[in-house]
Amino acid sequence: MIVFISCTKKKQNYPCKAKEMYTASQWFRGGWQYAESLRPEKIYILSAKYGLLDPDEQIEPYEKTLSSARENEIKKWSIMVSKQIKKAGIDRNEQAVFLCGKNYRKYIKNLFKNHTAPCEHLGIGEQMKFFKKNVRKPQ
Repeated sequence: MIVFISCTKKKQNYPCKAKEMYTASQWFRGGWQYAESLRPEKIYILSAKYGLLDPDEQIEPYEKTLSSARENEIKKWSIMVSKQIKKAGIDRNEQAVFLCGKNYRKYIKNLFKNHTAPCEHLGIGEQMKFFKKNVRKPQ
């Protein structure tokens, strides 16, 4: 299993690892905890600016989102991410879990034969409740 979690508007204001950049966001912290509890092979971050990010990749703060992006921008971004997924050698037969908004998963999810977006019909507050309720405790 591979988990994809999206970037957030709230970010740290200094260069740091991708997994630290978004910890200014309560949503991201909850989503990350939930993602880790699934015990995936790998967690990747989908960034509006950088595309596919390894959590340990060092990045700079930025102001960009796909939330209000035009369709052609979303397609262009998705093509970039598709190439990054291929370059990273991510197995497209893996189960893929998407913790992100529609614009982040719209064209990417179908690259994977087995994909799910457990929060796709939930508002932000409901997503945060979902994360908290569904964090799997270590066995």
